[in-house]
Amino acid sequence: MEANTREFARNFAHYRRMASLGEKVHISSPDGIFLFTREGPGMTASDLLARLSRLKSGKGIFPARGAKRIEAGARIKKSARSPWDA
Repeated sequence: MEANTREFARNFAHYRRMASLGEKVHISSPDGIFLFTREGPGMTASDLLARLSRLKSGKGIFPARGAKRIEAGARIKKSARSPWDA
């Protein structure tokens, strides 16, 4: 489903209802195209704890390469980028 920002703002209830039914709404604006959709419920804290309790002893929740990438990224200092710079 397609809409522009003005139409989306004027008929928000309609587009919200359509998104709740699983329809994806593409909203075009001068800044780009945005997607309005319903997200899944995700993982609750109790789900995470249950998942962690099922892991083998000494195993983490990330694969070995993924954990190494996270650790490497934490060591690299990046300067903040201004959101107004193109």
